[in-house]
Amino acid sequence: MNEQKVQLLDQNTANQIAAGEVVEKPASVVKELVENSLDAGADNIEVTIFGGGTEYIRVVDNGSGMSEENAKLAVLRHATSKIRVAEDLLHLNTLGFRGEALPSIASVSNFQLLTRPVTEEFATSIKIEGGDQAECIATGGHTGTTIIVENLFFNVPARRKFLRTVQTESRYISELITKLALSRPDVRFKLVSNDKEVLSTPGNGDLVDTVKALYGKNVSEELLTVDFADSEVKVSGFIGKPTLLKGTRQWQTLLVNGRIITNRMIAKAIDHAYQSQIPKSGFPFAVLNITVDTESIDVNVHPQKSEIKFSDDSTVYKAMYKALTDALTRPMSAKPQDLTLLDDSELQVFKSAEAVVAATEPSIVVEIPAAETKVPETELPALKTTGTAKAEVYSAYKSQQQSVWKEPEYTYRPPKTEPVYTISETRDVFDKQDNIASNIIDFTDTDSGVDTIWPLGQIDRTFIVAQSDDSLFLVDQHAAHERILYDKLVASHNDIPAQQMLIPLYIDVTAQDVNLIEEHREEFLRLGVDIEAAGESMLRVSSLPSDIKADDAEDFVREITQMLSELRTINPSDLRQNILHMTACKAAIKAGEVLNMRQMRQLIIDLCNTEHPFTCPHGRPCMVEINSAELYKMFKRT
Repeated sequence: MNEQKVQLLDQNTANQIAAGEVVEKPASVVKELVENSLDAGADNIEVTIFGGGTEYIRVVDNGSGMSEENAKLAVLRHATSKIRVAEDLLHLNTLGFRGEALPSIASVSNFQLLTRPVTEEFATSIKIEGGDQAECIATGGHTGTTIIVENLFFNVPARRKFLRTVQTESRYISELITKLALSRPDVRFKLVSNDKEVLSTPGNGDLVDTVKALYGKNVSEELLTVDFADSEVKVSGFIGKPTLLKGTRQWQTLLVNGRIITNRMIAKAIDHAYQSQIPKSGFPFAVLNITVDTESIDVNVHPQKSEIKFSDDSTVYKAMYKALTDALTRPMSAKPQDLTLLDDSELQVFKSAEAVVAATEPSIVVEIPAAETKVPETELPALKTTGTAKAEVYSAYKSQQQSVWKEPEYTYRPPKTEPVYTISETRDVFDKQDNIASNIIDFTDTDSGVDTIWPLGQIDRTFIVAQSDDSLFLVDQHAAHERILYDKLVASHNDIPAQQMLIPLYIDVTAQDVNLIEEHREEFLRLGVDIEAAGESMLRVSSLPSDIKADDAEDFVREITQMLSELRTINPSDLRQNILHMTACKAAIKAGEVLNMRQMRQLIIDLCNTEHPFTCPHGRPCMVEINSAELYKMFKRT
């Protein structure tokens, strides 16, 4: 075999090879050109495309522009103003730095550059067709830079053949401009496709206004602020409430030092922060900027600079997780206000009664006593508002014309030192309140501003209808109780209380299920589940969490074996979470159960005092709020 001669490639061929890495599709061209505009200090960028960018791309900016000398150098490979030596890669503050974008794009298209700095009288125009420079002339032009790319990949038919449809390529460009606009809310972006304006942002520096312009008012009103900083990492931006979901990560914009990136570790931190609040098939909204020391990252690991490496992944992961969990657990509104126990001296606020409530099904009967009636202090809820507000519960309408008295609700948040109650104890609370036919409430001061929620009734024995002064609430009683119980179980960091079965339960399963159970028997014991092998294909169950009914025991164990067989990898943390999910689900109030007004009231109180009152542990909604503005809109009264 004859030895092949080694030779240098000509410049145009080298540029076309480089273009295969840098210019993957029309969106890649737009990305490189817009990033150059941002590096040039532009605060107004307009992108126009035709045919999904394959026929025509124009990017116009009002940046610093270039002189003729710099313009001629900019279209040469490895010519850049961003770095001087290799060490500068450790201190990058620009989006571009390689000097490959313009020559790579010009080598596979009909390329035109028009640029003028503010100090020059004339602009410089450079035209390149397929990598061959045609002309460079002085002409008129505005301050800044305009780049036009036509007939992309006209001389590389193999690459053009692999492009998607015009609609898909247009969507890629729209998604890219959306993320770039979120990364720079201080820059006005505009995208026009086939003579139709696709998006436009205000460029006023307000990220919420940018989100509103891109995704609409409904999304911008469902944001939670993320603001976290430690000695090494700062995380800022916004995330969506757990009810704001997409089927893909399209709504997630991740930035590191202002650069748009994709990173599995960061995406995993988001998933873990939302765990038990959203369904597995949903992805929350996020616009997050991670600020770290430039020396702790490497951005030069991907041809399109879309991936990044951290010197310490665990530090970034912990900071991201902490930032998101703080945002998700921060109170979302002032309703209901947190209440704490009254001390003995403050119990005097409950002095007299103005109404007697009979909590009977299906309606409330209101009686006005003829004389003041005293009530034992032990029968009254001992509550006070946090802060400087006086201790009072709520007020009711006194008008005799009112046919149904609305029973306002108070809220109660137990101190952190208070023990976690079991599910059985929670049911006992419901049962005890069920036996109370009436209660006498004192309304000492009605001007505290306490925002209250109170139940009105049940629909289909499944949904609770409740209201506050300005909102209507629909509560899924099973999902709500499941959230309450799950949060109480999670708060119990020690072993879960177990109940010994009088007669062990024997269950036929597969040999594989027996092996899986045996591998994790110690973890199950700490979760209140004593399961062991009783043969090659049989399990013996000696104890279960104390709140699992005997009738549900077999189903509970079979769900455990199914869960183990479905999990690819099993670790104690995931195992504990799944068992807690199942325990809470099995023990919660079921759809179809009749609840009286006091049971509904207690359920709402406990739900409002959880950290995530709007979603169940599986991520499904458990409470939906419809405010008065939405009600007016429904009835076309706006």
